[in-house]
Amino acid sequence: LVEYVTNPAEEAAAVRGLLFTSFIGGSVASALVNLTQPITMTLPYLTQWGGAKAGKRLLAAAGMVASGKGMDADLRAALARAEQDGIVSPQEIHHLQAEAMATVSNKYPVLKKVAFVWGSMFSLAEQFNRRVSFVAAYQTAQQEGIADPFAFAEKAVVETQGLYNKGNKANLARG
Repeated sequence: LVEYVTNPAEEAAAVRGLLFTSFIGGSVASALVNLTQPITMTLPYLTQWGGAKAGKRLLAAAGMVASGKGMDADLRAALARAEQDGIVSPQEIHHLQAEAMATVSNKYPVLKKVAFVWGSMFSLAEQFNRRVSFVAAYQTAQQEGIADPFAFAEKAVVETQGLYNKGNKANLARG
């Protein structure tokens, strides 16, 4: 792992891009299944601190994220910071899309646009999940008296939605 992280190589990038394009990108089913993550992953995590209130907070967060309304200034600022820090942005999805289109996008720029649209359903679902999880966790921290709501929400997103980086790849995906 240390060798892999300190001397990175992008072996089999085209294969990973093809697998994303074939199995996740463009799949309505994959996007819909992905949308269940706040319920299946974030809800149980947040019940540790909010008990039965976690479900209400999660539903309220989904409404806020979907409508863009109902957030106070502190929450808006925290969400903007989370966006800049890559916490609520599905970086790995964009990375996989870029790998999938890098070799042909220079010759055929229209394919780059097609690939973006093809992966957009899963990407939107992933971003929605991360935002909902962040908002619900941030509000849980505020309402339960947790000292650093931002750090708590960041950890909740990582714990429930995953951390996509080279260090977290399975051995099989490391080349």
